[in-house]
Amino acid sequence: MTSTTSNHASRRTDGVLTLAVMTLSFMVYKLTLTPSLSFLSPDGNELATIPYLLGLAHPTGYPLYTWLGKMFTYLPFGDVAHRMNIMSATLGAFSIGLTYSIMRLLTGREDVPLWISRLSSAFTALLFAFSRAFWSQTGIAEVYAPNMFMLTLTVWLLLKWAHAHETDSPKRTKWLAAFALSYGLSLGTHMSNLGFAPAFAIFILLVDHRFLLRWRSLLLAAGCFLVGVLQFIWLPLAGVLGRFTSTMHPAPATLAQVYTYTLGAFDQLKFAFPLAAMPARILIYLALLRQQVFMPGILLGVLGMSLLLFHKPRRFFLFVLMYGVHLVFFLQYQVFDLDVFYIPAHLIYIVFIGFAVFDLSRILFQWASRRQGITRSVIRGIALIVLAAATLTPLLIELRANWEANDRSGDTAINDFYDMVWSTLPENAALLGKTGVMGFDMLYYPLVYDIRPDVTFLNLENSDASHDLYTTLRPGDRTGFGQQQSLFNREQQELWYIPVLVGRSDGMLGRDRALILYHAVEDPPELFQPGANPDVEIEQPVGPILLAGVDIPEQTVNAGDTLVIRLYWDLGQRTFNLPSGMFNLYLDELRLESHQLGLGNLERYLQERNPVQGLLVEELTIVIPTTVEPGQHTLSITIGSPLTRFADESEPLSLGSITLLQAH
Repeated sequence: MTSTTSNHASRRTDGVLTLAVMTLSFMVYKLTLTPSLSFLSPDGNELATIPYLLGLAHPTGYPLYTWLGKMFTYLPFGDVAHRMNIMSATLGAFSIGLTYSIMRLLTGREDVPLWISRLSSAFTALLFAFSRAFWSQTGIAEVYAPNMFMLTLTVWLLLKWAHAHETDSPKRTKWLAAFALSYGLSLGTHMSNLGFAPAFAIFILLVDHRFLLRWRSLLLAAGCFLVGVLQFIWLPLAGVLGRFTSTMHPAPATLAQVYTYTLGAFDQLKFAFPLAAMPARILIYLALLRQQVFMPGILLGVLGMSLLLFHKPRRFFLFVLMYGVHLVFFLQYQVFDLDVFYIPAHLIYIVFIGFAVFDLSRILFQWASRRQGITRSVIRGIALIVLAAATLTPLLIELRANWEANDRSGDTAINDFYDMVWSTLPENAALLGKTGVMGFDMLYYPLVYDIRPDVTFLNLENSDASHDLYTTLRPGDRTGFGQQQSLFNREQQELWYIPVLVGRSDGMLGRDRALILYHAVEDPPELFQPGANPDVEIEQPVGPILLAGVDIPEQTVNAGDTLVIRLYWDLGQRTFNLPSGMFNLYLDELRLESHQLGLGNLERYLQERNPVQGLLVEELTIVIPTTVEPGQHTLSITIGSPLTRFADESEPLSLGSITLLQAH
């Protein structure tokens, strides 16, 4: 076999293995994909909407993400949000294929069998594929999986240029241009990639110390990078073209505003911690790293760094500088979802782990190959089995450990809720919801599908309305990122807010993301009913309160429809020192909703209407998730925290059973 034929066969094998790790990753991502909208990311529902509109996302604008997303919205299946989730899964899988290719460039050695390089490269790629933080971003509309595609593409192109330069290949100029263009474009999926510039520059000089004197190459790289950066012209252009922008972030119109929107964005989050807080911040990072690779992985990563320094010092400095700069910046970054910002650092650390696995495999197999006679064949066979088990076992453990946390296939809460909202709202109603990126669970439908054009969306028009007011908020609820600003005028704050529709609110959503539709009315609700007579008497305590009975008018409903439940509470003479916990309704072990006693109106009602007589009556119209299996299910109630399951709650009290039919 000639050298050329051998190289072609080797490339075909690598192509097949690249496709294999990509396909396996995509299959797992597709199985755990969120069907449509999700609350897993605060920005996700905005990022599912903006590309369809070719609008302008929140800072830093994400033009490349927007344009790629627009292409995926043309897929012929699912709704727009589902198609955007598919983009994350697809580009996430592509980044896994590129991770395999990066490792092949790092581990390819003439004195080592190709299968060892390929085995360790596939192991590295899949270890990253099923790491908890990265996997979590492949099933929702977010920038992190597309960004990892662009980042791995950029690093792979840079390593290809380095290899071409070191072997004096005539293609090195093309690889350099492709790298610079990819790097510039990557800023359109996440601006933090700019922090890798020092590592890239130093690596280029380590590979070619005369690079700065090669003015043509320098100008070519700078020009291609600037071509990629030109995408940010979209920011002011979107304003000129009248494209939709977040109500909190109008399109920038001047250079100063463009800077503020991009490089100057989120200044309040940067370098937010004093140096004295760094030890604690490092411990937080190590805990997140351990969650990704477990303790043996951390130790292997340290070994891999040392081995990479010994065998490939230039590559070592590239990855260590990328890792260090990224780590230092985000150690001082103040966000609640810090784990996703560390995803590039997790990838680099997993590359270190992969290199350690490669070198240890090389040493083991070379030792086995030095045996003589039949012993050599036996030992090599054993070594092969050990290597296969040593690489497959951690992947299976990781898959099992992270599957439940990242399985979003049953997350239909937002869609189930809003499907019923549109049929519940009366004609010409006004609907008020959260502002900015936090409000796109509601805005997605009118913006993408022109749902209910008769409804006035107050956080779209940003104005008051004389229409019948409905809202997914109450005065005092958070309306954005921790903001307590009021969207209600003085008259609206004096209204009574009656829940008319309740969506599933489990520990994932939390109280700030509860799905509740309120009707704002002037007259107080009749919370207490003298002589009330529940259909089913219970007379059992739930925590400190006696549940007198319950009504379930319809005990056979379709999944996806609503279930009406009336709870009758006997407070006796207790109109003070009422429980502050949350009452939680369950369908088997699935939390349907959580609410305060009196549905949020009891304290004010007692202040204005005391004394009261009769039983306290709560009427809940609950949306049953479409993902619940048909059959008979038990309803129960507990009191406790809305952010936990049974562990911190009272013993569940059965309310009876209902029969669910298949969703329409």
